[in-house]
Amino acid sequence: MLINYFKIAWRNLRKNKAFSLINIIGLSAGLMCFTIILIYVDNELSFDNFHKDANRIYRVVKDFINTDGSKIPDATTPPALAGVLRKELPEVDHATRLFPSWGRKYLIQHGEKSFYETNLIRIDSSFFDVFDFEFVRADKTNPFKGKQSIVVTQTTAKKYFGNTDPLGKILRINVNNGQDFVVTGVLKDVPQNAHFTFDFLIPFVSAGGADINNDWNWNSFYTYVLLKPTVDPNTFKSKLQPLFKKYQPESKNQYYAQLLTDIHLKSNLKWELGVNGDLAYVKILTLIAAFVIIIAGINYVNLITAQSFTRAKEVGIRKVAGASRQLLVLQFLLDSVCTAFVSFGISLVAVSLLLPLVNRELDRNLAFFCTAQWLLWIELVGVTLFIGLLAGLYPAFQLSSFQPTRVLKGKFISSYHGASLRKSLVVFQFVISIVLLVSFVTIYRQLEFVTKKNLGFNKNNILLLPNVRGGNDPGPMVEELKRIPAVTNLARADGILGRLFSTNGVSSQNQNNHISLNFMRIDHEFLNTLEIDLEEGRNFLSRSVADSTSIILNQKAVEELGLKRPWLGQQLRWDDETNKTHLVHIIGIAKDFHFTSLHEPIKPFAFVSEENNGSTFFLKLQSQHLAKDITLIQQVWTRHNPDKPFEYSFQDEEIAQLYLFDIKFKNLFSGVTLLAVLIACLGLLGLSIYAAAARTKEIGIRKVLGAGIVSLFALLSKDFLLLIGIAIIGASPIAWWAMHRWLQNFAYRVDLSWWMFAIAGLAAIFIALITVSFQAVKSVLANPVKSLRTE
Repeated sequence: MLINYFKIAWRNLRKNKAFSLINIIGLSAGLMCFTIILIYVDNELSFDNFHKDANRIYRVVKDFINTDGSKIPDATTPPALAGVLRKELPEVDHATRLFPSWGRKYLIQHGEKSFYETNLIRIDSSFFDVFDFEFVRADKTNPFKGKQSIVVTQTTAKKYFGNTDPLGKILRINVNNGQDFVVTGVLKDVPQNAHFTFDFLIPFVSAGGADINNDWNWNSFYTYVLLKPTVDPNTFKSKLQPLFKKYQPESKNQYYAQLLTDIHLKSNLKWELGVNGDLAYVKILTLIAAFVIIIAGINYVNLITAQSFTRAKEVGIRKVAGASRQLLVLQFLLDSVCTAFVSFGISLVAVSLLLPLVNRELDRNLAFFCTAQWLLWIELVGVTLFIGLLAGLYPAFQLSSFQPTRVLKGKFISSYHGASLRKSLVVFQFVISIVLLVSFVTIYRQLEFVTKKNLGFNKNNILLLPNVRGGNDPGPMVEELKRIPAVTNLARADGILGRLFSTNGVSSQNQNNHISLNFMRIDHEFLNTLEIDLEEGRNFLSRSVADSTSIILNQKAVEELGLKRPWLGQQLRWDDETNKTHLVHIIGIAKDFHFTSLHEPIKPFAFVSEENNGSTFFLKLQSQHLAKDITLIQQVWTRHNPDKPFEYSFQDEEIAQLYLFDIKFKNLFSGVTLLAVLIACLGLLGLSIYAAAARTKEIGIRKVLGAGIVSLFALLSKDFLLLIGIAIIGASPIAWWAMHRWLQNFAYRVDLSWWMFAIAGLAAIFIALITVSFQAVKSVLANPVKSLRTE
């Protein structure tokens, strides 16, 4: 009998092709979208879980406390901290510190191969006691055979050494005026779901110079600890601040710890090692996944319910023939579940085809068909089964409960309860769709705003040339570059706006205010090249010895330092890395500009003079033939730097990187919104087909009596438009609340305007009209004789 029921289910699918196709396409699209979002969310939640003892690893961080009591959450710590933690806190099993490249480019060479690299980290001997990065060559217990050892990843080894054995090979790196390092270990590539990555590891001792183990002022290191298995993390956390105060009693900074697996989604500190995710975005996407599957499920329930009522006579005949209610319920459930799992199979094929595209858009390596995601598979099968059962339960129990005579008359097909259920579900799914449409409009406007806002400096047509220090004097090359007609200005600096700059402590001369100050070392051409305006004072002078102790502040720095007019000529106390201070005098005040993303308010910033700094060249171009001019620049570069690769980027690209995660979210969100609206429209199309079929004879009679096409079209459309109108009213406050919360992530943002809601509402009405009109026009234009010939 069960096999017979499956045959009947298959026959019903084939018999009602239009309904079946809409059902399957809608549910398949919903399951596909739901699956892709779940895979992405699962990846976001998995960061750093590959470490065996991830639940015992903590990162120690601090809040930098300004004089006014304001806090700057900061991921960096001094190098002395790790040793003290290891020595004085019994809760600590191991403590390690690392020092990243801080955006600096290293020139790394092997034979004729040379590349600029930024992913180099200095580590201490406890690094592999805390972290579980897997070795493929060498032993993690002793990877460094000496101070000139280097460990590389598999991809890096292949890049420099091809298929030959990398162990014992030499890499020359321009650290400490150029050193040779011996490859003593090869690691598997760092998993993508790690909050920091690297290609090269070298020991601290390779740097030489002063002992850093007692340095409490150089806040450029990252400190991690592995707690002992039985330790209460709260006990460890409570001891951090007292321990720091023991060694730095005058400091107001506050130290605390973060669980390793919380860093990616729950930490947004200054100087994070990588681009972190956002737990709010994960929650939003999870909610959207639920919304999409609800919309698809509503469609499916609606259409299965509507289609089932057309089988009322079949149910009546079966009951007259002796079929029990239980068997009728089983038949309806099997029909529904079979359709759901056909959709599930199609969605799996769609996911496997679309996932490479999603990976390319999101710059991820998301996988689906792997054993590690068994829980995800259980969730998907469970959701599919739940939707199939839910869609079959209502018509099964409702129709099977009627007396055969009532069912055979088909009275339930027009019952109030059946119609009100379908209308309520349509309103609900369009509430979700309109909320997504309003959200899309808001997100698009905000990202347009942040990408087009005047940042207070010129980011366009600025070509950046990285230059590692050492080698030939860049002066002759600079003069030759200036002679290229397209190069209108050329400046030099040790950082890049938006990505790479330094931080230092500074205070007013009376030391009433002490703040953390972001700064860059620049030459006298920099402000003119990037068109940074001065409110007062002057720019640095070319080759001026006096300007070596000069400083240009932005307006925000003046405000936070509490300086009184006249500002120019005042002296500030400048902290250095040796905990000594020297005086600098203010020669200019720059207008505030956005040197970080618009997620953050403008912070104190300063420029100091360094004429011979050559970390980055800034070339302002005025060209109609960009490719040709870049070729000319490359030729000049190669003549003067034959041993250095030619690489370039643009300042606007560096700024765009600040919003990379937001743009990825927008792309994913827009795709999901489009899919959700299409799924809702498929349901609307199916219900319009059902409504038109139920009123076929009514339409025929109205046409015979002289009803026009417009009135008949309005007859079939008005009920649906009324439902969309109700949905717009219900969706508006929800959308306003959701987008108001999202916009709080930006310090500078657009306002929520009424026209955003109007656009979303009109779009929903227009889409609904187009969808309904497809079947309405078909019904209106049909020959009334055909619909009335059975009467």
